[in-house]
Amino acid sequence: MPLKSHPIQNGQYLYQGKFNLDKDHSLPFGVVIAKDEAESDFQISYRKLAYLNNYADKVKLLELINELNQTKTFYYTLCLAGDGEIFLRLLGRSTTDVKPLYEMLVIGSNIAKVMTAELKSKFPSLGSE
Repeated sequence: MPLKSHPIQNGQYLYQGKFNLDKDHSLPFGVVIAKDEAESDFQISYRKLAYLNNYADKVKLLELINELNQTKTFYYTLCLAGDGEIFLRLLGRSTTDVKPLYEMLVIGSNIAKVMTAELKSKFPSLGSE
């Protein structure tokens, strides 16, 4: 999976890519980390899992998100943004050995796939964008 690299503020870099859910659908993801630091905080985000289109469902959706965060997202956290986007995020710390970060990225792609399916099965009204 090729990644695009962009410098952002505070000496950090954003690495962006797309994870294929199936042959027709993909999820954008990003990794933010400081470059050339011996020890650094990082963030992994899987974006656009789904969109809340019917705000009458917001309370029930937040209840489901809380349940999933407690039972199925492991190190990740499902979030509902103000614009209705549902995304998955992990905050962590890494050293020059990036293997744990890579493993969290791989685990995250599986969690994102499962969460997307579960959200859409419980809330068929959720949109893709």
